Amino acid sequence: MNKNNIEKIKNFLSFKENKTLLISPTSEETSCFYESLLKNLSVINNIKLSNKEYSKVNETSNDLFEAKRIYLYFIANSKQVEEIGNLDFQKVIFTDYKNYKKFAKIYVSINGYDFEKDMKIFLKDHLKISDQRLIEYCISQPHLTFSEISKYNINKNNYIIGSPATNEENFIFEIRKDIFKLKRSQTDVKKMFSKIKKEAKYKKFNFLIY
Repeated sequence: MNKNNIEKIKNFLSFKENKTLLISPTSEETSCFYESLLKNLSVINNIKLSNKEYSKVNETSNDLFEAKRIYLYFIANSKQVEEIGNLDFQKVIFTDYKNYKKFAKIYVSINGYDFEKDMKIFLKDHLKISDQRLIEYCISQPHLTFSEISKYNINKNNYIIGSPATNEENFIFEIRKDIFKLKRSQTDVKKMFSKIKKEAKYKKFNFLIY
């Protein structure tokens, strides 16, 4: 029986034998969804996710006394995807559909075109959320999925579905879009990590306000 994509991701995170997970998002918004999904499931499994630059050398290791670590790569070059994919440690590679078709039979792979189905399975089966209004909203705004889930869980009875994104959410997503583009191009790693730090600071500050 074929596993759905959510089960594939959960199994990948649970078993060290699976070394490479390939994800092909269709847009920046769906990329945000899958990256946030990985972070959510990683916390549950006591796994640390780290962004990693392209390198032919395996410089990674898991300390016996530290949480398990999995690395995230954003690579469009087919040769680099294959080189990183064959290294002997766990990693998730975000890439394009061309590479998905090329490597789908070699690595555990997620097709971003299935994101609506993945969204429904994650919300209904994993989080036990059956509110159809929320599900439809998350499908239409995948990059806001986890902020909407938080709103829903805080006040299920008075939750207003489809409320427009706040300025804070739009600001954070614009930062994430910049990060996504920088990860894909890999032309300015220093600038990328500066953006990541900016996002973390803004989210922390925003949390303190509320």
